[in-house]
Amino acid sequence: MVKSMKPGKQRKAHFNAPMHEKRKRLTARLQLDKPDSRFDGVRSVTVRVGDTVRIIRGDLSNGGKRHGGKRNADPLSGSVLRVDSNKGRLFIEGAKASKSDNKEEAVPVHASNVVVVKIDETDKLRIQQLTGNRS
Repeated sequence: MVKSMKPGKQRKAHFNAPMHEKRKRLTARLQLDKPDSRFDGVRSVTVRVGDTVRIIRGDLSNGGKRHGGKRNADPLSGSVLRVDSNKGRLFIEGAKASKSDNKEEAVPVHASNVVVVKIDETDKLRIQQLTGNRS
């Protein structure tokens, strides 16, 4: 990905990258709730709409006073509703914050702050690629 050692050039390449490269960067670690032998050897997957993820970093990972929750609560888990490839953010079911006028607003979460706990298996080609020969 990066061909330069200069941080400024790395950031420039990251933000000016084409959309298909930015989409490939939206990966998260795979930590399935129920172990599945088909996915042995798969460490991370590209996050898609329909995957179930758990937030492990940030304010929503433990309830979060900032978003009106109780402290030391369980981490938020939910289905991915929308993926913002340009900004590298995920919109997750249940990740909401109340605005000053008491309206609920979705909170975007960076893909590096989540783990995938259940893969959406509606796309047969994706499952075939993940479970195929990786030697």
